[in-house]
Amino acid sequence: MITLGTLQWDNCFSYGAGNTLNLNDSTLTQLVGTNGMGKSSIPLILEEVLFNKNSKGIKKADIQNRYYNRGYNISLDFSVEKRQYRLEVRRSRGVIKVKLFDGKKDISSHTATNTYKTVEDILGVDFKTFSQLVYQNTNASLQFLTATDANRKKFLIELFSLDEYLSYHEIFKSGAKKLNAEFMKINAKTESIQNWLDNNVLDDTTILPMKNVSIETSDDEKVLRQLLIDFENKNLTNKKINENRLKKDLLKQIKISEFTGITKPDIMKWDDLDRKIGEYDVQIRQESNLIDSISGIGAICPTCSQEINYSYIEELVQGADKNIRKLTLTRENTKDDIAQIRMAVESYEKANAKREEWGSLKRSIEDDLPEELIDSIELQGRIEVLEDKITDAKSQIQEIIRENEKIATKNTRIQVIQEQTKGFETELEGYAEKLSKISAELSNLEILKRAFSTSGLIAYKIENLVKDLEDMTNDYLAELSDGRFSINFVVNNDKLNVEITDNGKTVAITALSSGELTRVNTATLIAIRKLMSSISKSRINVLFLDEVINVLDEAGREKLVELLLGEENLNTYVVSHGWTHPLLEKIEVIKENNISRLE
Repeated sequence: MITLGTLQWDNCFSYGAGNTLNLNDSTLTQLVGTNGMGKSSIPLILEEVLFNKNSKGIKKADIQNRYYNRGYNISLDFSVEKRQYRLEVRRSRGVIKVKLFDGKKDISSHTATNTYKTVEDILGVDFKTFSQLVYQNTNASLQFLTATDANRKKFLIELFSLDEYLSYHEIFKSGAKKLNAEFMKINAKTESIQNWLDNNVLDDTTILPMKNVSIETSDDEKVLRQLLIDFENKNLTNKKINENRLKKDLLKQIKISEFTGITKPDIMKWDDLDRKIGEYDVQIRQESNLIDSISGIGAICPTCSQEINYSYIEELVQGADKNIRKLTLTRENTKDDIAQIRMAVESYEKANAKREEWGSLKRSIEDDLPEELIDSIELQGRIEVLEDKITDAKSQIQEIIRENEKIATKNTRIQVIQEQTKGFETELEGYAEKLSKISAELSNLEILKRAFSTSGLIAYKIENLVKDLEDMTNDYLAELSDGRFSINFVVNNDKLNVEITDNGKTVAITALSSGELTRVNTATLIAIRKLMSSISKSRINVLFLDEVINVLDEAGREKLVELLLGEENLNTYVVSHGWTHPLLEKIEVIKENNISRLE
C-alpha cells in the first residue's frame, strides 16, 4: 500500500508560498473553485515531486509562478508498506536539487536522475500507471466508451499495460523478419551455387602437356649488344669530331694578337684622382664662402668698428675668384684623367674576357681526335641483319608462349572448376542444414508471434479483464442508476463492443441523455481505476476526480458521494466549480492578485 501524506509547495503554477495539503486526511474531500484557480494543478504538482515530470508535459520553467519567477519548492511525505519517506524538490535558477529521506536517513543519490530511479523502485509503480490511478476525469472513460471497437480494445491494452505483450510480439516479429531475411539470403546463395554448378559441367577433363621452347636467341643478342655499343661509341666519337670542328672555327674568329698587348691599368691612381677631386670641391666651397662673407660687409667693420677699405676688399674678392677658376680648371683636368683611366680599364676587361674565351676554347679541343668522321654504315647493316633474325626468333617464341597460355588456361579452368565444384557441393550441404534449422526456428517464432499478438494472449487477458471490468462497472452503475442501467463488453477478434441496456432494453450510447451518460461514464471510470489498482499491485490512497460532479443531477451526486464514501483506504478529491455537499470536507481554491491559495 502506497500512502501519500502531506504535500507542500511554493510558487508552483498560479500558487504562491506556503501551500499545504494532507492527502491522507479525509475519505472524501471537495476541491472547489472557479475556472483558472489552479484546482487541476495539484495532481500535476504531485506527479512532478514523485516522477520529475507531469502528464501534461509542462516544462520546468513554466511550472514556477510567472509572477514570482524565483523557482519553486515541493515536498511530500509518503509511506510504502508503513515505511516512512520524505521527498524534497527545489528548483532554483534552472537547477533541480532532490533530497530523499528514509525516515531521517538521507538516501539521495549524487544526481537527481538517480534519486528519481530510487523513488520509482521504492514505489514499485511507473509514471504512466501512477497518473492513471491517481488522476481521472470523465473524458478518459468517455473516450473509452465512444471510441471505435478497434480503438477501444487498443485503449484497454495501453491502460492495463498489456502493451508489453505487444512489445514481445514486435520482438518475435522482428526476429522472424531477420530469420526470414537470413533464410532468403541463404536460399538465394543456394540457388546461385546450383546455377553455377549447372552452368559449369565439364565435358572434357583431360589435362594437356605444355610445348617446349627450343629456339635460343641469347648468343645473337649478346653479339647485337656489343655491336650496338660499338655503334654508339662511333656515333659519340663523330659527335666529338663535329664539336672540335666547331670550336676550331670559333677559335679562328678570335684575333688573339689584338688583345695580347693590353696591360692592366693602375687602379690606385684612379682612387687618388677621386680623392683630389673631393679636395678641390672643398677648396672651391671655401673660396666661394669667402667671397659671400666679404660681399656682405658694410662700410664699418663689425669687429673693430673701423671704416672699411673697399680697395682691399676688392683685391681679396679678385684673388678668391682667381683661385676658384684655377681650382675648377684643375678639377676638370683631373676628371679627364679619370675618364682615360676608366677607358683603359674597360679595354683591359674586354681584352681579358676575350683571352679567357680563347683559352677556354683552346683547352676544350681534343687533339687526339681524327679530323674526318668515322664511317658506321657497315656496322649499322650488321646490326639490322641481327635485329631481324632476333625478331623472327622471338615471334616464334611468342607463338609457342600463346599456345602454352591457352593450354594453361584450359588446364587451370578444369582444375578450378573441379575444386570449386567440390567446395560448392560441401557448401550446399551446410546451407541445407542451416535452412532446415531456420525453418524450424521460424515455425517457433510464428507460434510465439501469434501467441503475443492482439488475437493471442492479449485477447485472453482482455477477455478476463473485460469480464472483471464489466462486473465492477455494473456494480457501480447499479448504485448510480438504481439498477436501471447495465453494461456489457463483448470481445470479438481485435474489437471490443459495448452494449448498454436500460431496464433490459439495448440502447445506443448516443441516445443517452447527458445525465445518463455521465452515470455510465462515472461508473466505468471508477471501475477502470479499481481494476487498474488490483492489476498493478500498487494500491494508492489518493484519487482526483475532475469534471464529474458538474454534469450529474442532485440524485446522481448523492449516489456518487455514497459510493465514494464506501471505498476503503481511498481518499478522493472531487474537483468542481461550485457544487458542495454540507456533510463533506471542503477545500476552496482562492485566487487574489493572480496568486492562488487553499482555504
